[in-house]
Amino acid sequence: MKSKKRIAIIFILLLLSSCNFDEKQLNFPKEITYFEDDFVSHFPSKVPIEYSQLVVSQNLSNSHPYVWLKYYINQSHLDSTLIALEREAIEIYSSEDSCLLVIDRHLNESNWIDVDKMARMPKIIKIANDPCFIGKLPVPNFYKSTWRETETPTGLTDYTLFILDAKSGIFMDKNKLPNGLYTPEDWEHGYTKGVALNKSSGAIIYWADIW
Repeated sequence: MKSKKRIAIIFILLLLSSCNFDEKQLNFPKEITYFEDDFVSHFPSKVPIEYSQLVVSQNLSNSHPYVWLKYYINQSHLDSTLIALEREAIEIYSSEDSCLLVIDRHLNESNWIDVDKMARMPKIIKIANDPCFIGKLPVPNFYKSTWRETETPTGLTDYTLFILDAKSGIFMDKNKLPNGLYTPEDWEHGYTKGVALNKSSGAIIYWADIW
């Protein structure tokens, strides 16, 4: 995975950009030990006291293991944040793009609880493999109601998606990964790490997904 040094510059700037907030330490729950340390090396060390939303999932049945963090940054520092992210991103997408390579694209708020990849006879689900996905790097599907904002494939609208690192393959103990069902061609296993930023609201989401 991408080294800590390469990502560190971004988040020094991001921390500076939110310096006018009262902050608290970002404390991960014990479930974070499921992952290697560098899996969330791009996450900030502090978050605003006013609001932050964090989830650490070890899900193998419906989805895949992931870590998501959301909060809001000061509008007056959006420009410096954008510059830092644009400098370090290996790909930049729009959440409005109709051809994003979304992992677990089939999940939504109404069906996710009924999908079981580990079932003896898993459901047959047609997975889109549109030619326009070729060459794209994967992004998450924020399918849970507390994260999902709209009915786009990612669940987000009006966000810029900054991909910091993504690779196909197995990068952790295979027993900790789902079985590769319902994934795009050539991405049966892999990971994606990045940041989503809504320039209008100041909402920022850090993600690290592995499957």
